[in-house]
Amino acid sequence: MNRAPWISTLFLLLFFSLACTGQDFPMLRYTMEDGLPSNTVYEIYRDSKGTLWFATNKGIARYNGIKFEVFTTFSGLPDNEIFFFQEDKLGRLWLATFNGELCYFKDDSFHTAKNTPFLKKQLRLSFITQIESEKDSSVTISFYEEGTFVNVKDNKCRPIYLDPNYNNEKIYPVVKHVTKLSPKVYKLTCVDRVLYVTANGKIINSIPSDVGKNLFLFGQNKRFIVTHDSIYTVDGTPLKKLTDSRVQSNLENNAGLVHRVYFDNANTLIASEDGLSVNDSLIFKTQKISSITQDNRGNYWVSSLQHGVFYLNKSFLNQRVINNVYSEKLNFISARAGHLFYATASNDLYHLENGVPRCLFNYSKYRKKFDHFFDPGYLIDSSFRYYNLYNEDHIFIDNLLSPQPRVTRYPSTLATPGIKNMFLVDKSIYIQDIKTITRIDFIQSGLTGQVSESYHPLIDAYAPLRIFSSAQAPDNAIWYSTINNVFRLKDGKTKAQRQFKNISFRSFDFCGTYLVGYTHGNKLVVCNIIGDSIIINDVPGQDCIWDRIYKLDANHMLISTNNLYRVVTLYPSDGKPVYSVETVENPFVPLYVEAISSDGVTCYFFKGGSITAVDVKTLLVKPDPPELFFTSLKTGKAAFPISDNMKMSFFSSKSMTISFATVSFGGRNVSYQYSFAKAGRDNWRNITGNDINILNPGYGNYVIKVRAKTISSAYSKPIVFMMHITRPFWATWWFITLSALLVVLAVRAGVLKLIATSLAKKEKQHQREVKFMKSEYKALNALMNPHFIFNTLNNVQSLFNNNDRLAANEYLRVFSDLIRQNMHNVSKELIPLQKEMDLVDNYLRLEKLRFEDKLNYSVDIDNGFDLSDIMVPPLLIQPLVENSIKHGILPLTDGNGYINIKISERFGVLYIEVKDNGVGLTGASANHDDSHESFGLENIKKRIEQLSIIQNKKITFDLGERINGDGSRWTVVTISMNINS
Repeated sequence: MNRAPWISTLFLLLFFSLACTGQDFPMLRYTMEDGLPSNTVYEIYRDSKGTLWFATNKGIARYNGIKFEVFTTFSGLPDNEIFFFQEDKLGRLWLATFNGELCYFKDDSFHTAKNTPFLKKQLRLSFITQIESEKDSSVTISFYEEGTFVNVKDNKCRPIYLDPNYNNEKIYPVVKHVTKLSPKVYKLTCVDRVLYVTANGKIINSIPSDVGKNLFLFGQNKRFIVTHDSIYTVDGTPLKKLTDSRVQSNLENNAGLVHRVYFDNANTLIASEDGLSVNDSLIFKTQKISSITQDNRGNYWVSSLQHGVFYLNKSFLNQRVINNVYSEKLNFISARAGHLFYATASNDLYHLENGVPRCLFNYSKYRKKFDHFFDPGYLIDSSFRYYNLYNEDHIFIDNLLSPQPRVTRYPSTLATPGIKNMFLVDKSIYIQDIKTITRIDFIQSGLTGQVSESYHPLIDAYAPLRIFSSAQAPDNAIWYSTINNVFRLKDGKTKAQRQFKNISFRSFDFCGTYLVGYTHGNKLVVCNIIGDSIIINDVPGQDCIWDRIYKLDANHMLISTNNLYRVVTLYPSDGKPVYSVETVENPFVPLYVEAISSDGVTCYFFKGGSITAVDVKTLLVKPDPPELFFTSLKTGKAAFPISDNMKMSFFSSKSMTISFATVSFGGRNVSYQYSFAKAGRDNWRNITGNDINILNPGYGNYVIKVRAKTISSAYSKPIVFMMHITRPFWATWWFITLSALLVVLAVRAGVLKLIATSLAKKEKQHQREVKFMKSEYKALNALMNPHFIFNTLNNVQSLFNNNDRLAANEYLRVFSDLIRQNMHNVSKELIPLQKEMDLVDNYLRLEKLRFEDKLNYSVDIDNGFDLSDIMVPPLLIQPLVENSIKHGILPLTDGNGYINIKISERFGVLYIEVKDNGVGLTGASANHDDSHESFGLENIKKRIEQLSIIQNKKITFDLGERINGDGSRWTVVTISMNINS
């Protein structure tokens, strides 16, 4: 069972069953129920990191202020009974075992003979009596058997056996006597002499001394020499003179009665079988106290051999708990100028004097029965005059501090039922009940006073009947809050404070110019009242339910809640409220008390019949933040101790767990933040628990930081270490360079291959297209031949039919030449333009023989133009001439037809122009025979288009009409072709 110290055990202020009425100190008690392995605790030890260790007869425990961790033989201990601890210069925590086995704790694990080879060479002796951390970082360990000890240096364990001249004398401390001349000599203090011994056990010097007759005691890394009346350091410097006779007797006749001495420059504490001696005063008189230490906040931890561990406030001598002070419900408490008064449910008044309650007024002497049907009213003014108003019974006590205060009782005709609050203004008392505020005037006449006529309730017309809370301002005005507004009563006049609008206080009070209260909606409000100006500010971010408000001093107010106390600090301001709200995380302050009162110096907490007196300054101290330290870094394969600059491989860092530990004796509710980022950039993130899991961080330099805070503290100073995650081989410069080169080469090869593949694909496609076009082109050329032959034979047949044999023979001769030329040309894709013109010339001669004077023609070729160098498709010009004759010349009625062929070159472009003066395009269309299809013109168009693709040349075909200057109309066909590419 691990209970929160200020929730479960804090307020068991009578922390053991033998408690009795009287004064104690604010303290806590920890037992097995809180996590200790046993209530028999031999020693409490604070290590260098601030963690507390508890040595018991049933294992050890580690405590960081938040939780206990228990270790036994199941955890790796060689023995469950451990007497004490000692940390060496290397951070190893050595354990004094009962069975004498060597063991130390480091890096969150126990090192014994089972897992640490150099510890196997230890002696087989009984329990360890002394562990000394030497200046040279070694450790000297003594055993119950005299004459033998062990020195552990680095990772070597060396036993030392004394020679026979030792005579089995009792040895107290054994320490290493390190000098430049003798670095391996040990100093042994016996009863009547001091021995100097070498590492071989040889005694090299013996000096008579009576130091060994004194008591040598240890406490938290310190050794003391204790006589019956004084405490000295080991070099003889006096520290403390002891005056308590019982302590002196125990020391003088010591038979194991004194266990430890603890000296912290402020207090001297001695642990003994008779209790705890604090500055010569014995406390815990029924306890067997075994050890004392302090935590990192200065609070004291005291172990006992029967009742566990006690935790005392560092200022416990200035704090006190008065037990069994009251047994009834409290009606009233008032702390004023160092004096504490309180009234119980019986209407009795008490004064606490030197921790002892004294009854100042016993109500039963005046009335046998106190009927608490109506709430009485109580008030103590600055002159220590006591006012007690109950129904029609009014009691006044003058000078409460006198040995015999004067009590005066006034029967009154003015009934005062259900008093909620009472204020003194001048010589008038204002009483607030649930509905009204009433003023009562008292007329003083010597020592006798009488109740004057009561003043009727002063209720503003806007105020509803119920009053929820009221308070007296520094100017003696009475402020009270209703369900929908706040009112101010001054000089008999009530005024609504419109600045509050719809704010209604459930509870409020004044502190200087400030009004602090909380609303029915649980909202804390701080108001600064400057004259008639009221500046209101809501307090955000407080996760609690507000309860009661108490004034601590002139600048502080204490508010009880369902979750610790809050202190509101108010700073002087002429405008907007300036304040701070801090949580009180003091484990020695009782929670959920019945009442609280403060006189500005001491704050009194009433709970369970006891009063805890705490200095106001203690409540205002902001606790130190938690202390953190890294423990280990674990990867998937191994664990590593954390150093300031760590180096991790990229593959090991893919999954890391960074562990850290916390020491927090100021508060248990600790929250954490960590930052894992590149240098120069903090990236704070919240974390639960004490482990940071990092996945795939990437290579580079990282700064790891962790910080913590409690509810009331600020963030701690971050703990930091740097980590360098090495680059993987693929992130090194040579690999990147090589990879980039390979990528460039691969991309280049890929691009080239892609281009080559694309070109090959296009070439194949092009070849297929060209092949297809050539086939089609040859088919078109082949189609030209039958068409031409058919027309020619028709002409020859016509000549024979007309018996013109001579013309027919000439026609056949020219025709044979033409057939020969055509057969030679048509088998080729391209022929010289000269051959094409030879064919055209023969064709025109044939047509001239046929039509005689009806057809005339001419051929114009630019001078110097060599037709044999120009390559053109076969039958490129002949079909144009044929079409001109057939569709242009033949339809003429006047028989005067003319065809002109012109070949020219301009800027590398060949122009072939065929024009005729026939009927023109319009006339040709009118004389067109739909039953006759002219293959020549259409074929030439297709051939020109395909030739443009095959030869990758721009070849154009244009058909139109032209009118000359003399008005003649000509049909013109023009073919242009680039001859330079």
